[in-house]
Amino acid sequence: MDRRNGQQGSQNAAVPLGRFTLPRRSDALKYDVRTQRMWRALFDDTALSSVLSPVDRELVIRWAQAVDDWIKALSSARAKPISKGSMGQEVESPHFKIAAQAMSVVVECERQIGIGALNRTRLGLALLQERASLADLAGRFEGGGSEPDPRLG
Repeated sequence: MDRRNGQQGSQNAAVPLGRFTLPRRSDALKYDVRTQRMWRALFDDTALSSVLSPVDRELVIRWAQAVDDWIKALSSARAKPISKGSMGQEVESPHFKIAAQAMSVVVECERQIGIGALNRTRLGLALLQERASLADLAGRFEGGGSEPDPRLG
């Protein structure tokens, strides 16, 4: 109970993003089996999925679609690594560039979501620092400060 206003403290955890089905792709392609496994693994990891909130929904969808684009583009590039250029010369398959662009989206999403050991560590440290700062701030308001709250008389 907060002594300042008689309200319950805001110690309620944020609403987590619940497991949901990966939406269909707008291009009508089917998701690769590896993408589907990664999607399930994201929500099976309770430590990771518990920090996701509903506002992260589009971010995790973007991550999965970029992973799928990367898998498909890289597969196409490896199947035919050399293409014909505009002058008939041999050039690297444009699918390598598509794969690289998709991977840059994947990497940025994983940084924000906390996928990967380093990203999880960074996210964990950020969450711990935020909690410590909030606890410190709450302590000041709950009588830990040097001046008493004048409203408490």
